[in-house]
Amino acid sequence: MLRGAMNRRLLLIGIAIGALLGACLPAQAAAERLDLARIEALAKGGAPGLALALFEQHAPASDDMKAWVPWERQRVAIYESQQDWDAIARRASELPSEAPDEFRRWMFRQAAQARLAANDPAGARQWLRRLIFGEQPVRDELAQWQRLVVRSYLAEGNLADAQTALLRYQHDYPARSDVWQVLHGEVLLRAGDNRGAYDVLAGAQSFEGRRLRLLAGLRSGALKPASVLRDAEVLARKLVAHPQDARETWAVAAEGAARANDTQARIRTLEQALRLPQQSGSLMATSADELWQAYDQLAERIGNSARLVIGQDCQWFRKARSLDPADPKAKRSGREKRDAIQARALFAFLTTQAQSARVRAAAHEWLTASLFEEGAIQLVQSLYLSSVRYPEVNRMPTLVRYRLADKALAEYNVQLAGTLLKDMQAPPAGEDESLWQLRRARVLVYAGDDKAAVELLRGLVAERPALDLDFADRLLQVIFDLQAVGRHAEALPLLEAVYARVDNPRMRRELLFWQAESQAGLKHYQNAAELFLRSATFGNSSGGDPWGLTARFHAAETLAKAGLTQDARSVYNKLLAVTDDPRRRAVIERNIQQLWLIERKKSTP
Repeated sequence: MLRGAMNRRLLLIGIAIGALLGACLPAQAAAERLDLARIEALAKGGAPGLALALFEQHAPASDDMKAWVPWERQRVAIYESQQDWDAIARRASELPSEAPDEFRRWMFRQAAQARLAANDPAGARQWLRRLIFGEQPVRDELAQWQRLVVRSYLAEGNLADAQTALLRYQHDYPARSDVWQVLHGEVLLRAGDNRGAYDVLAGAQSFEGRRLRLLAGLRSGALKPASVLRDAEVLARKLVAHPQDARETWAVAAEGAARANDTQARIRTLEQALRLPQQSGSLMATSADELWQAYDQLAERIGNSARLVIGQDCQWFRKARSLDPADPKAKRSGREKRDAIQARALFAFLTTQAQSARVRAAAHEWLTASLFEEGAIQLVQSLYLSSVRYPEVNRMPTLVRYRLADKALAEYNVQLAGTLLKDMQAPPAGEDESLWQLRRARVLVYAGDDKAAVELLRGLVAERPALDLDFADRLLQVIFDLQAVGRHAEALPLLEAVYARVDNPRMRRELLFWQAESQAGLKHYQNAAELFLRSATFGNSSGGDPWGLTARFHAAETLAKAGLTQDARSVYNKLLAVTDDPRRRAVIERNIQQLWLIERKKSTP
């Protein structure tokens, strides 16, 4: 079975009929079916691009503010989910002057927060100035704006202006709320007044306030490192739904572990922190290099205890495997317990300290496998993509690049996958070279490097005088991707080359159709119509099967675009003669009517 081509064929038949039927429906009816809840569901379901495309088609006009405002709020929510901070600020700058006061204040605040998230504190203050000096606040809005001003100064490390803004806030509002405690405590921590921060944060109930008090207590000596480690871990586990806050809390725990000289706990907490996203301007920054360093420290301690000597690669590697819970066949002593963290520390140590390149490569493999086993994809990315050990992608181990690219594709992170695979000429061990090159080509298309993808595909086709069906099917999937991004000039000769190298009537018939699509994409409508009709009747077919009917319908469309309206009418009439479905007949009859309008326009002087 020709999997890809067959699936695409069935999809086209459905689209050709279903989409055209949709085109016949009044625009008002289509709009009635598409409500805001459905667009919100698309965004939450992982299709924000589609949701935004539907926004452009169906959003109410801004002259109907009552209808327009809820749609605009949802648009901003989608931008926020995509971290498209520039888009939020742009929508705020384009806000209609007749927008309601309450919505305008909300939108300007969203823009300020977006600029802060984009690490543009000065840009945030521009929006905050418009709010503070140009808008009439309601209830506690002014206090919220002033707190954002303080945070903007903190984000750029401007403690003097942050403290000045804080004093102004303290003068204007009762400084007894939890929000005030957090803000004041953070300013004092950044200024190095750890004891003052600890005192100010006394009684704070919010997660952020409790985290900052633990940090202030640790740094001031008011709390013991072991107790901070314990309490921060407990707090972090309660923040599963707030990953950025959780990362900051794990970082506090890691600092507690470091001050307690508990290297294994430090690794445990750093691993947890680096699995999560870090917010810009963080008070508690953690890095992959800290974790590499902690791995090495623990490995040296284990090695010393086991009397291992640098250079004894096999002994070190056997020790690591004996500790790895994922290797139940490894030999271990009766008292030796499995410990994933200790195993990872040894593997990490061997990635740089093993004398044998083979052992270093194996250590990378086992280290990443252990982390992937725990679902720590973000952590592996941090270790290899955000560390001074690997300042450039091409200095990363090949196997790690391949595995990270595989995970990136699974998460639809095409840009990262393209970066990882771009200059990898040779496949990983055990991978078929041709299939590997096809995979690379597809990733390059997704990543926007169409030129490199086309060169790869041309080489794969040129070196084969004949193509078997399985390889041709896989090759077509990448060519379809080129068509999808509008690269018809590159796709067409590839399709022609595949046609010349396959000896299967069904696939050849389909290839004529795909060639016609690219000819139409290039606006070569006469060529496209010929190829559609050849596909419809290929192999002495009458063109009356579903594939043939679809091809003939497309032929009629392209004939009309080529100005050959009589031929288009002839094809449509023949389709009417064999079509019983009332809805499909309505589509064809509508298109015939359009031919009269085309002819009338051409004949009008």
